[in-house]
Amino acid sequence: MGTTSSGFEALQEPFDAIDFQKVVNTWLAPMHLQCSNPLQVGWYNKARSETADGTQTIDAPDDAVAFAIYSVPRYLEVVLEHYAREKPAKDLVDGATNSILDALRLRIPSALDAQVINTDKGPPYFHVQTIGAVCAEDQHVEAEDVTGDGSDEWREDLSDRLEEVRDPKMWGTESEMRRKIFAVNVHPVWGGWYAYRALVVLRNGRQALEQQKPLDFLSNEEKKKSLSEYNLRHQLCLWRDLSETHPPDRRYSPDEFFFFTETSPEKRRRFLDMKVSYMTAIPAPRWS
Repeated sequence: MGTTSSGFEALQEPFDAIDFQKVVNTWLAPMHLQCSNPLQVGWYNKARSETADGTQTIDAPDDAVAFAIYSVPRYLEVVLEHYAREKPAKDLVDGATNSILDALRLRIPSALDAQVINTDKGPPYFHVQTIGAVCAEDQHVEAEDVTGDGSDEWREDLSDRLEEVRDPKMWGTESEMRRKIFAVNVHPVWGGWYAYRALVVLRNGRQALEQQKPLDFLSNEEKKKSLSEYNLRHQLCLWRDLSETHPPDRRYSPDEFFFFTETSPEKRRRFLDMKVSYMTAIPAPRWS
């Protein structure tokens, strides 16, 4: 099945997951969003049954095709433009995401019975890291994935350091939780400079797909760096860089770094208001 320049009208029978991904990626590009590799719902639900007692599963046939949508560097531009137009009282980021998802939902052929869900604003809730891993969009790294000589000592040392720095008022007094090394997902292009925003489930988009092997592109030392920085100094975002020479255009801008790590809604709003004051005109939606 081929695609046309306008894209979505070509997504008719027979359904083809790769064509769907290409069309959606082309449409999403101006919004600095990307569509993941396709996955079958059954892959994800099986992984959840094996690792999380079957929680947060997708309610769709096992052979239904799904995709994750994630933002990449410069998504803040889209958030800012939406804020300038709408001045929402809340949901400063999700408001922009929801507007894009509403437009996407209207473009997908109704025959595919699409569910387009903002994964930051459930219910329903889904484990987006599992989605990214099972469709081989990013690499899931556990502490146990660090192997070789000295790996046990490295894990013990990192757990010791975590127990020292984690405040019992936040983490509780149980040693097991304060020593826990949390896993991290890393993208082969963006490192950690991306964020899952949505899930697209095509209940009538059925196709037999071959599941790709899990990504495994990080060296042992890179796994150690990602896990250590993610757990010890998450807020500095050093874990997001794949290496010391990570390209600047594949990470958030300084504005994005401060905006997306800021937890105060009031400071986020003040930041956007200040940015809007520099605009000479209010831009139209990129998805018009």
